[in-house]
Amino acid sequence: MTTSLVRQVLPRPRPRPTTADVHGTTAPGFASVRHSFERACRDAGPAGSQGAALAVVRHGETVVDLWHGTADPVTGTPWTGDTLEPVLTGSHGILATAVLLLADMGALALDRPVADYWPEFAMRGKGAVTLRDVLTFTARLPGMAADLDQRDVENPQMMAALLELHSPEEDPRAGGVLHGPWTAGWIAAEVIRRVDGRDLDLFFLEEIAGPLGLDIHFGLVPDQLPHTARISYDAGFRARFPAPDGGTGRSGAGDSGADLSGRVWNNPSPFPSDAGVWSESRRRYAVIPSLGAYASARGLARLQGILAADAVRAPGEEPLLLSRRTLDQARSFWVEGLDPLLGGISAYGEGGLQLLDEGLHPDIRSGAFGHQGPGGIAYQAWPQAGTGAALVRSRLTAGPGAQVLDAVANAVADAVAGSVTDSVADSVADSVTDSVTDSVTRSVTRSLRTTA
Repeated sequence: MTTSLVRQVLPRPRPRPTTADVHGTTAPGFASVRHSFERACRDAGPAGSQGAALAVVRHGETVVDLWHGTADPVTGTPWTGDTLEPVLTGSHGILATAVLLLADMGALALDRPVADYWPEFAMRGKGAVTLRDVLTFTARLPGMAADLDQRDVENPQMMAALLELHSPEEDPRAGGVLHGPWTAGWIAAEVIRRVDGRDLDLFFLEEIAGPLGLDIHFGLVPDQLPHTARISYDAGFRARFPAPDGGTGRSGAGDSGADLSGRVWNNPSPFPSDAGVWSESRRRYAVIPSLGAYASARGLARLQGILAADAVRAPGEEPLLLSRRTLDQARSFWVEGLDPLLGGISAYGEGGLQLLDEGLHPDIRSGAFGHQGPGGIAYQAWPQAGTGAALVRSRLTAGPGAQVLDAVANAVADAVAGSVTDSVADSVADSVTDSVTDSVTRSVTRSLRTTA
């Protein structure tokens, strides 16, 4: 029994600050993930000014489903588990998944020229550009020469027509720009339309989101607007990107000072000074392939969990979405480099899936892929652990946002270790039980023989 004197001497546990409006559930063993998410939410600012969500799916089961704060500070709408977030440049991995499904169907091939499916694209020296080049940002088409504004980018077929007249960039840096915000999406969406006959939004809904029950959409319908987050930026977010345009959206080829940075990141800016552009109903209805995917954290985590499972299936086994053969090709290393405009290092597999650092848990994150979106938005698939994880937030920050997913990896590693320990314990228990059973059986047999 502990005396009152001993209790006075022992160090008292420090009270752990909590975030009152973090809602949702965590499976046993994932409590540390909740604490990490709470800390990230506190650091992001008052709950009334921003919100976030985190979801983790492991072996098909949701083990983390958390949300926090306000989805729309203008209306005061609280964040819920179903809140949709515009994932902006994080849309690329979702778009690539749609292209890969068509490849899996045999409707197209990554190493074939885009012009095989879209003949007009071959004009002005683009005849040899392949789908793989487009999805891995190695097509030397990172930006637009035509002078665009924020409304222009909401018309994907018009953008495709403009790209027919576009020549590959002559700037020597263009081949190393491993993330352009606009052009890859317009090209991929037009190829989908030419090959399948459906626009990207309908194809994704009917072939992926609908059958799999994923809350992921390219463009929204009116009923979804009240459930959609309003994004904002912290003070340093836009400073990461070249040539901010002050919200006018114009810095095209006609400007004497325009250069590659302006054509890629400021024609128009994907992050205009007025973040409210992304919350206008017109923008939310539009199909903007490389930036206009909307998803809940639940939807993103489930998609990544499905891809993680498909990536390690036995060859020939029926997949949930993509075959092992297609995913092996899509994840096969193709390019890595330091972006000359943004400065970050990016790596892509042949299918445009971003290949991710293994971090502190190579046993869990080995072969990881997904996408690191802007300002802390991230989703990842970890095939070896059968896990998909997604973090979305409405306030985009200048700093990295992957620390919460590091905490998820820690918890998954502990869960894996616990499973191994439990398996060993069960094996020992079974062995002891068998030994005892054998001993009792032998004893009873001897007794019967003696009686006989």
